[in-house]
Amino acid sequence: MQQAFLELNGVRTNVLTYGKWVEESFKPTEARDIILVIPGNPGLTGFYKMFMHTLNEKTGFPVWIVGHAGHELPKKNSLFSVQPLQGNEGLFGLRGQVEHKLDFIKKYVPEDARLHLVGHSIGSYMILELLKEELVRNKVVDVKLLFPTFEYMAETANGKFLNFIKPIIWLVVFLSWIYTILPSILSNFLMYLYMKIMCIPKMHFRTMVHLIEPSILEKVFFLAYEELQNVRERNDTLIKENCNKIKFLYGHKDGWAPPTYCDNLKKDIPGVNTEMSHFDHSFVLKQSREVGSVVAGWIC
Repeated sequence: MQQAFLELNGVRTNVLTYGKWVEESFKPTEARDIILVIPGNPGLTGFYKMFMHTLNEKTGFPVWIVGHAGHELPKKNSLFSVQPLQGNEGLFGLRGQVEHKLDFIKKYVPEDARLHLVGHSIGSYMILELLKEELVRNKVVDVKLLFPTFEYMAETANGKFLNFIKPIIWLVVFLSWIYTILPSILSNFLMYLYMKIMCIPKMHFRTMVHLIEPSILEKVFFLAYEELQNVRERNDTLIKENCNKIKFLYGHKDGWAPPTYCDNLKKDIPGVNTEMSHFDHSFVLKQSREVGSVVAGWIC
């Protein structure tokens, strides 16, 4: 595994890889296959490590992930920093995140690469937006959209709840600031306690701590509310144009991409490749290996 903060669309961004690093060249005899993962929200790469490791292990292909702009910060002693949300909303909103991933593909994905795109949740919406670009379409051989949120997010159960708590988001961010100034022995105890109650594996401890950083939470919520506002009507034309490349994975119990959305997709676009599963929307917390094995099987 390798990772570094690279400048993408003007924002220092954490990029993590299993297999070949993004700046390594391919040998003449090597296949040019690359799996690129676009995360959900929050877009912290740490949540996807086991999933990526499984993909790399079972396919043999390099697996890369680009964290969302502003969702991870360089170390405090680093020479680099990430801009605040205020005054830079265009960089951290939904359109900015799409431009951010496009910049990565332009800079680091070789022209002759065979690109396998894997999108999780809002990452699926971003991938569909990327497919509007000829430069991207020419590289892509297949697309796997996992628990995709690309239509009417505000009308889902989770979307309605997120809108309901919007007036107190400032309090959540304030409490996260309180958490960061607590003595580490107390803050670590509180995090371990929360993770134990929520049955979140210990391997996600550091990522969870990073997520509680107030400046990150601000950007996570900012992106979430832009999603609720802008992710509305499904782009059937775009899906039909790329239908032969796309596979959709839904879950039986999903508060963001309910089974009815899958049913409507199959009804409106006959022949679309969908699969229903027992996996959770937030599979990266507890089911990374299982979902990774399924996706690797599809790619291979």
